[in-house]
Amino acid sequence: MFKRLLILSTLASVLFLVSCSSGNKVQAGSTKVHPHTALRKLEIDMIKVGDGLVKTEAVLGKPTEKTIDPSGTVMTWYFAEDRDVPEQYYTLKEKPDVVEKFLKLTFDPKNKITAKDFKL
Repeated sequence: MFKRLLILSTLASVLFLVSCSSGNKVQAGSTKVHPHTALRKLEIDMIKVGDGLVKTEAVLGKPTEKTIDPSGTVMTWYFAEDRDVPEQYYTLKEKPDVVEKFLKLTFDPKNKITAKDFKL
């Protein structure tokens, strides 16, 4: 009886581990997005005016566009929403033809955010 219970529990554990590890993985699936940029809206909302460049790039990754003008450095991240996971976004490598979701930040010379514009 003990052997059957041990075998059954081991088999159940193995089946549980296999089922957990083989679920729907979220893949970027395109060379147009930066790898490892699966961001949730909550993480994007963490960026506030007054934050530094280091925190911004740690959360968002590389910007899609970066321009320098007299008001400071302007960085823009364009996002594509994941089809399978709601409110999960990938950072695009290039500006899309139709801009639907973006985050535009202006940094002063001390690399602090002075302005934030976004549409998610």
